[in-house]
Amino acid sequence: MYEVQDAFTFDSSSRQQSPERLTPHKFTIMCLTFEYHQLLKLQNKDLNISLPPEQILTDKDKRVFMVILLDLLQCPDMELKALRKKVDDVINECILENAYNMLTSIAQQGVKPMQDFLEQLITQLMVSATAPMDEGEIRRDSIMGLYIRRMLLAYHEMSFSQVVDMFHKIKDYYEAGFPESKEYNDQMIRESSLCFRESGPLTMFHLEPKPPSVSEAPISSLNVFSKKQAEYFMAHQAVMLGHNQAEALPPDQLQQRVKDILTANPDLAEAHFLSYMNSLRVKEYCTAVHNLYHFFDRKACTSGDSSPPKKKSAPMEEVAMRYAALNLASLQFRFGNREECRAALREAVVLAQERNDQVCLQHALVWLNLLGENHSNAGQIERSFKKTIDLSLPNLTVHGLNCLSKDLGMGTEKPARVIYHFTQSNLINCMHSSYGMMAAGCAQRAAMWHHYGKRRLCALDSLIVLHLETSINGVYYNGQAVCIAMCNLAQQHADLGDYAAANEILSHAKQQFPSSTSAADVWQACQQRIAFTRAIYNGRLKDAEQVLLNLQSVDAAEAKIRKGILLREQGRVTEAFDYLGKLLSECDKEKSEFHADFRCRVLLELSSVYFSREESTSAVLYVTDCIAQAARHHLELLEALATAHLAYIQLNMGLAKQALQLLETRLLRIFTHCSSYDKARVLHLYARCKVGAVNPAETGMVPETKAELESAASLMLTVTQLYHDVEAHLKEKDALHFQAVVHHRLMTGGSNLQHHQEERNRCARQFKGLDRLYPTLEPGPVCLL
Repeated sequence: MYEVQDAFTFDSSSRQQSPERLTPHKFTIMCLTFEYHQLLKLQNKDLNISLPPEQILTDKDKRVFMVILLDLLQCPDMELKALRKKVDDVINECILENAYNMLTSIAQQGVKPMQDFLEQLITQLMVSATAPMDEGEIRRDSIMGLYIRRMLLAYHEMSFSQVVDMFHKIKDYYEAGFPESKEYNDQMIRESSLCFRESGPLTMFHLEPKPPSVSEAPISSLNVFSKKQAEYFMAHQAVMLGHNQAEALPPDQLQQRVKDILTANPDLAEAHFLSYMNSLRVKEYCTAVHNLYHFFDRKACTSGDSSPPKKKSAPMEEVAMRYAALNLASLQFRFGNREECRAALREAVVLAQERNDQVCLQHALVWLNLLGENHSNAGQIERSFKKTIDLSLPNLTVHGLNCLSKDLGMGTEKPARVIYHFTQSNLINCMHSSYGMMAAGCAQRAAMWHHYGKRRLCALDSLIVLHLETSINGVYYNGQAVCIAMCNLAQQHADLGDYAAANEILSHAKQQFPSSTSAADVWQACQQRIAFTRAIYNGRLKDAEQVLLNLQSVDAAEAKIRKGILLREQGRVTEAFDYLGKLLSECDKEKSEFHADFRCRVLLELSSVYFSREESTSAVLYVTDCIAQAARHHLELLEALATAHLAYIQLNMGLAKQALQLLETRLLRIFTHCSSYDKARVLHLYARCKVGAVNPAETGMVPETKAELESAASLMLTVTQLYHDVEAHLKEKDALHFQAVVHHRLMTGGSNLQHHQEERNRCARQFKGLDRLYPTLEPGPVCLL
């Protein structure tokens, strides 16, 4: 039999392999089928004898046997141990016992029982397509009938030496499945050889080398795939890699199966593409490129060999070259090689234009949009995805709509139009049952809501992703969009101070998306962001430094802005100002990778640096710039936070009433969508504005002044609770100090003196307790924002 020495070496002049080969595993399947037929035939006979209960097949036994048989026909060859684990507790014991007895007789008696059994298959088990069929008999044109006929044909094509080799394989296969029988046979051989030695000299029979046992053979030699089994296996694994990577085989096992397939079917080009998908999953760049090249090499060679005239094979080779360039561009894009991706796309566009391949051109245009190289306006992009509708390419239509929505959303377009395009793409996905695209569309819409500052709507779309009905044969979609939705919800819980729930969601995401999957970076970045924020709130700056280093490897852009926050919290104000200034300069470049929301966040952090230096008036330029850009890009939450910064500047300038009026116009938006920490900061500022707005020229405690102070004191209860929820204990100390000051001032009013005294003392005790646990090492100005 022809053996392939190298899976990546092929020769069109080598003789073609037989499409089917008889193996011990396939022989065992035929034994099980034969014994099932014999038991069913015995049960259906009109005999005046009562069968034992264990020999009676119920409807459930028949159904279970058929399901197991179908599974065995589709799966690759396996060891007898694995087969016994799969069928011993499921199939009727009589069928198993008779089938194992057949293997025992072959292992002990030789080739004769195997030949007799194969001859009985045709005479006793199979009927013609026109003959009446009893229950348990098999038609020649059925699935099992074709399977048995192929096995018999492969057996009759064997030479004598191959039949003997087949006997040795069945014997080793049986002994590996029943180790106790191997020990018994070895004992008998030792006793017989001892008798021979005592009776006479050794003969050539005793010196004959024993073939290697199955237990000593490599695992790959046991997984023999026919072409149909390989095609079914590859189709199933390809669907699982795109639908739910956790349900696919682990990367190392899948790669071993691909090697087994290529060993049995060296001309099967699709196996190289499955290996390419597996390499993308574990981010193996060199292996992915290697497999992609081999797939298209064999695909072009196969198409060329199958059509002898060169005029027919040339267009097929050109099509392969075009889509090879597209796949290569996709590969380079996934690994962040933008220049290589551009070169591959240019090659694909040139080849497609030469042959006027509109489908290939539309694919290339989508990749150009993803790469950011298509500088067309919105009208041209709309005409482009309308062309995909004419060509009946719904996936490209959805990609075009999503790219258009993203470009409009990052610009100054109204949110209504942006969300409308996302809704249209989701309708197309629902029409075509594109589960992955449905989840990705909802995740992108959630990201756009987050961009606009609608955190509640972002959480709602994330929940929609997790509640979508995306089942394919009981397997639910589990792609990157699901991981993003889970991280969005984890971030929402962390923003509310529920770190236990956030950690539970992240641990579930970690279990659902292991480190070997492509979506692992999403939950890793979310985990580091939450850890950094929590460390900053707690004042654990050393831990924050380590978390920042981890964040840089998974989310470089977020790490940049958080580095400025860390420098500010460490008191390195000059370094923080210089660093954030350089980051702002990067945002102002013509072709900057940062969007408007990132630039607004940098402006707010720069203003916070000025606040920590007690130079609030110097931050007016940055705050007003942030307000203007946020309003221009419809970033409502960032605009509200920038307005709060402006109110803080007014408070420091002695304009408490104006600051109070300014804050009241943005309180609803902040309370609806902000995190607990930002709510606490703004409420703290609002309470200080209320106290500062009281006229100090008033003598005595007038009712209006008392009402404002009591309102501020009640607000500070909420502020301290919110700070406590997010574990911002240093800020909680500042809030307790201010609350004690307010209650002390209310004591001068003369009414309810005991209550305010108790509240003041309570705040003082809580402050003292927190100060023991979280001491203020370096006294500095109290900065609310």
